[in-house]
Order: sequence, then structure tokens, then C-alpha cells
Amino acid sequence: MNYFINDNENLVNEALEGLCSLYPNQNVKRVEGTLSVYCSNENRKVKIVIGGGSGHEPLFTGMVGKGMADAAVAGHVFAAPSPMAIVKTAQTVAGDGEPILFLYGNYSGDVLNFEMAEEDLEDDGVKSGSIKVHDDIASANPAEMEQRRGIAGGTFVLKCVGAAADKGFNFDEVVRVANKANELTRSIGVAGGAADSIVDGKPMFDIPANQIEIGMGVHGEKGVFVGDFTSADEIVQQMLDRLLSDFEETATKLDEVAVLVNGLGRTTRLELLVITRKVRRILEEHRLRISYLDAGEFETSLNMHGFSITLLSLDDELKSLLMAPADSMGFSLK
Repeated sequence: MNYFINDNENLVNEALEGLCSLYPNQNVKRVEGTLSVYCSNENRKVKIVIGGGSGHEPLFTGMVGKGMADAAVAGHVFAAPSPMAIVKTAQTVAGDGEPILFLYGNYSGDVLNFEMAEEDLEDDGVKSGSIKVHDDIASANPAEMEQRRGIAGGTFVLKCVGAAADKGFNFDEVVRVANKANELTRSIGVAGGAADSIVDGKPMFDIPANQIEIGMGVHGEKGVFVGDFTSADEIVQQMLDRLLSDFEETATKLDEVAVLVNGLGRTTRLELLVITRKVRRILEEHRLRISYLDAGEFETSLNMHGFSITLLSLDDELKSLLMAPADSMGFSLK
């Protein structure tokens, strides 16, 4: 499939220009000389900076706004942002010397570049730390949870962290909330069709016709099960069986949940609503209290045909933080 773009080299820059032109993003501005955007969240003792490769919109740059991230640093499509851009963005939002908490998916390129940026900031006297989102249960077993990749569950982690920062929590308190939300957020995805390359329009990986791959990553990383493209109900059942088992295997309390059904780019709203219906039915059969349920596109993978399901196990603190007001292009709560 061909894309409606101009040229690959200037793609992300032009997309960010468009992002900042949108009415909901009147307070979102560019960080000069970078592929970054920022928004002034006043009265925070800690600034939240997120980042990762482009092609996953609205993550990451669409999650900048009130109650969400202070800034987001974009890389080129499926590529980590540069350490230089990360440093400049952090310095822009920490104008009064506030510490920086970086939040990003657990991918080697992102980890390397954000850690390099942390070192540079430390040399400049700016305190910073990182939370590597690891919600994708298909990418490592429960005993190696910290090795897991980050996918759409990062939306919930960011929402809780942003609310904690808005409440005036100090750096250590915000980090505590971030770690807690990260540990209690679990996701699993499925793909029925590959994303097409921005360069030549050809599929970036192979999924046989009429097949699905449960656990496939947002860049085509290998999943945990390949099978027939059956009904939505059957696929959702398989995915939730794995998700619920993961909470059980890790002895993680699961009474009240927030749920995110995330489309990966080519999945229609009609499909997502059918999927959401089954997700709710299964969770209610397990007598789980659903305090929040949403469906849409939060982290895409260009035009991949697929979706992910995220569960966040809620306690009183996380529920309060999750339900606090937020206003960004990619995620809002009134």
C-alpha cells in the first residue's frame, strides 16, 4: 500500500507541524532543532518526558498535554530518538531545574539512547530517571517481566504518572507510582496483517493469508501462537485467557480493572466495538469490576491489521490517578 506522504526524510517533521496545527493542540509547541513537542504543565515538581519511534501515532507525540506528558521526543519511523534530541527536550521543559522522569518502551535502541541522555543531563546537573514500560506479556515469561517489551499499556502508565505529577508529588513519589502502574499493567496483541513499509509500500513482515499471530510485537517481533483467522470472540478468548493467567501466575491481585482495546492502524472502529463487547463479557464472567473501558487507537503500527488488549489492576490510588482529568490528542479524560 502506498502512503499519502511527500518524502521519507521529512515525514516526521511535517507530521509534527501538522500535529501542532490541530485545534486541541494549541498549547503544544515544537522544540527547536528536534523532532520533539512540549506543553507547559505548570506547578509540577517533576517533568515527564516520553519518546520512541514514529509510526505509532498517537503515541508518543500525541500524548503531550494537560495531565499527560510534558514533552515527547520522536525518532524516525520505528527508530529511537537521538540522545541529543532527548537532552535538548529535557532541558526545554526543566527550565526551573525540575527533575525529569523519562518514560518509554523497553526496546534496546530506546534504552541505549535515553540512558546516554541521562548521563549527559547528570553532567549538566539535571536529575533524571527512567521507567521502561514492559506490559507485553508475550515477549517474556513472568519470571523475566523486566525483559518484556512496552506496547499500548504505556498509555495507562503515563496517565497515572501525569496525574501524580499534577498532584505535586516529588520525584521519588512519582517514580514509585510509575513503577507500581508498570508492574500492574499487562497487555497482549494479535496481528492478522502486516504493516506496510513507508519506503516501498510492501509488507514489512510475513503473516500468511487467513492466519493470525497472537503476541506479535508492534514492529513484527515474533509472537507466541500462530493459528487460523477465526471469529473475533474466539481470538479475544484466547488473548484474555493468556492475560488473566499471567496475573494469576504472578500472584497479582485482580479485582478491579481498567481496560484498553487498542487498534494497531488498519483495524476498523466496527471491529474494535465487536472486540470490546467480548472483552467486557469475559471479564464480567470472571467477576471483575470494570472501572474504565475504552477502545480506539492509542499505539498503532503504521497500518498493521490487529489489536491489543490491556488490563491495569486498580487499587484506590491508581484508580484515583487514572480517572483524574487529562487533555491530549491521544488520550483525554474530562
